[in-house]
Amino acid sequence: MSEIDWDTPEIAVRYDKNCDHQYLKGRALVEMMGIATGDTILDVGCGTGRQAVYVSGIIGPSGKLTGIDPSSHRIELAKEKFVGKQNAKVTFLVGQAEDLRNIPDQSLDYAYFCSSFHWVDDKPRALNEIFRVLKPGGKVGMTTLDKDSPHIMRGIVDAILEKYNVKRTHERQGGKKRVTATELHDLFTVAGFTEIIIEPRYIPRKYRSPEDVMNHLSTQGGTDYLLKDLPEDTRQKIGDEIKRELNQHQGPDGSGFGNVTLFAVATKPWE
Repeated sequence: MSEIDWDTPEIAVRYDKNCDHQYLKGRALVEMMGIATGDTILDVGCGTGRQAVYVSGIIGPSGKLTGIDPSSHRIELAKEKFVGKQNAKVTFLVGQAEDLRNIPDQSLDYAYFCSSFHWVDDKPRALNEIFRVLKPGGKVGMTTLDKDSPHIMRGIVDAILEKYNVKRTHERQGGKKRVTATELHDLFTVAGFTEIIIEPRYIPRKYRSPEDVMNHLSTQGGTDYLLKDLPEDTRQKIGDEIKRELNQHQGPDGSGFGNVTLFAVATKPWE
């Protein structure tokens, strides 16, 4: 998970208000993993801490949760959610999945990536680190975008950006790197995990309006970041054109865009 230079306090706040879709997938993953009272958890790419709040309620006062994220702005928002709370022991750190030096060997029952594994640059190294810090019998889980699934919304936006010679780059996208189900299975296997379960699930995301879509894009290092160096009138033209195109996909219950999410759980073998 690379350090991100496009995040700001404002983007972090917007993300916190617009991450319901990821949060609900995360709740389904937590149920799939079987997290329970007293467990010790690592939340990798914890963002603003919404999933951590939910999981801390499950593990209770006898449990422990550590959240890491490469954005200090999101970590600060996560910490604020726990001010004055007396439930599970919760710690938040600015950090990356590839470097868990602050987590002792064999100290965790579970580690999960809720919509964050596709942001990890060095996936083999990250899974090796997860393997190291899990107890024997411990589990890693994730929800992550399937590389084989078309991204309809991105296709619409990118076609318009191309008209204005605005190019996405690795840096501007924050290094998002999807994997297929087969690639993910291989990554787990090479890292030493067994009992691998990978379930592709199609989960459409509903938006209240094209403006809602644009707001979501801006929280992901999307259009706001891509257009920030352009003249104001050009930004306005591009934004208006994207909204018009998205409006063509608007149904009575809101614009719907979806892709396949891989729900995955794997186990560290008993020694």
